Amino acid sequence: MAVADKGPPSLSSQVSRAVVWNTLFVPLRLVAEVLSTLVKLNLLSQAGYGLLSLISGANNGLGTAVDLGTQRALPKYIPELNKAGGARAVLRLLLAVFAAQMAVLLVIAVGLASWLRQPYLGTLREKIVADPKISALDQLQLLGLLDGYGFLVIAAILALLFLGVCYDIFMAYLNSFFKQRAWNSIALAAGILPQLLSVAAILILPDQWDILGVLAATVLAPTIAVALAGWQVIRLQMVDLRLQIEQEKAAGSELAVRQSAIQNLKSAIPRGFIRYTGVSFLMTATDFIASAGFAIYLAGDIGDVAVLTAGAALAKMALAYLYTPMVGVQVPLFTRVRQGEGGTLNGAYQSLVRLQLLLFVPGGVGLMLLAQPALLVISPQYLVAAPIVWVLVPCLFIESLLTTAHNALIVYEKLGVIIISRLLTLAAVALLALALPPYLGLLGVALAFGLSRVAAGAWATGSGYRLLGLRWPWRFTARVLAATLAMSALILAVRGLLPPLPVKVLLADKLREAGLMFALAAVGATAFFIALRLLGGLDEQDKAQLLKLRLPLKKWLVRVI
Repeated sequence: MAVADKGPPSLSSQVSRAVVWNTLFVPLRLVAEVLSTLVKLNLLSQAGYGLLSLISGANNGLGTAVDLGTQRALPKYIPELNKAGGARAVLRLLLAVFAAQMAVLLVIAVGLASWLRQPYLGTLREKIVADPKISALDQLQLLGLLDGYGFLVIAAILALLFLGVCYDIFMAYLNSFFKQRAWNSIALAAGILPQLLSVAAILILPDQWDILGVLAATVLAPTIAVALAGWQVIRLQMVDLRLQIEQEKAAGSELAVRQSAIQNLKSAIPRGFIRYTGVSFLMTATDFIASAGFAIYLAGDIGDVAVLTAGAALAKMALAYLYTPMVGVQVPLFTRVRQGEGGTLNGAYQSLVRLQLLLFVPGGVGLMLLAQPALLVISPQYLVAAPIVWVLVPCLFIESLLTTAHNALIVYEKLGVIIISRLLTLAAVALLALALPPYLGLLGVALAFGLSRVAAGAWATGSGYRLLGLRWPWRFTARVLAATLAMSALILAVRGLLPPLPVKVLLADKLREAGLMFALAAVGATAFFIALRLLGGLDEQDKAQLLKLRLPLKKWLVRVI
């Protein structure tokens, strides 16, 4: 008896499975990143940490140029092209994108290897020399590294740019088909390996070699991740190509198959792709300009670079892990809703916003309340970064909430609205970067890029309301805010009971304090969910969606929240 074909999974089940796999990988990545951050901030000199941040910022900026906006565009066009032309059409698009990015990378490589090398290394030297707090020994070691091994810094940047191109293309493919288990497995390797290899380099190598060791680790780790991602994509693509060829042969002659291949070759770039990637490039470029990676070049010296990076890293690390359930979900979800594969646009939008509210609001407020104890545990020399955390958490967390409408607008190709929002970002960055730092110093630098992101997100959300009929879930927002107030009151009451760290802090003291903070965070989270349940809990549609997930104790979770 033949087994009935169950057909492809529904859109809701694909999204649910993606959210589950995203969430399951959070603890491992969190532990690795926390461990790496602790080692870097405690064992590297502040100047050394700042130098690595500047190199990373340069890589991110050049990576924006090489990307050409394709990282955002591919998750939209791959599903559409696969539906219209099959696996062969997808392969043509990926090869065309790769060729274009390699051409840009070649130009950058020639520039960095010749006339841009000395100006860039000179900028790094100026940041080091300008810091009056840096010791003579640290200054001598860092300047010697740049003078003797500057070519290795340039080589590492170029290698990372090439690996970034490959990684982004492969991961965009996996995201487009909700291959979240493979995506997260590779992302886990890409997230953990640099951290573990960097820790090993810092612990094993002598002081004068630790920075070069970290650079080597940041190149080796993505090489492994790219190999894993490439193997997954090639395997999946070959299966799809073989299936498409068999279907074409069954439907027509060999001549028809060859004509189909020629047609796909001619239409490797789908209609509207270049225009879409142009807008995506503007988005990516403004994202970088309104980020810590660009802002650190506005800092006065290498010490300020380290402090700004430490504060921004704490805020972004918390946001990244709270956002994990949404990784790779929004654009493919809105794309498939637009294609009529299930659900409504406003329903999808509100479900995404409610989930983010549930995570971001209590998570962000809790981080602000525990920022000072957390920085003391990480490294007392970075306690001055607490105000950076206090201003960046609301800015970045609110902007992430507002980005949901932005993703819907770009999927529905409201490109004029996106362009205006990004021009608002550029204008806000330019204005605030000139106005705030002279009066607020490093805090003004952080506010400049934080507030500019909120301005763009507010415009996008208002435009989504006007053009797409997107409606904010205000009642659920009110319940979450009220529950967060109850949580905050409890954390504030209990925080004062934490024992102070001694003057000479030992590792055991830090571990004890970290354990107490995690316990306090758990108590706060429990208080939040109890208060939310008393206020009405989840909406009924979210409870129904939760019951569809393959989660242990899901019925208990529904009763609790």
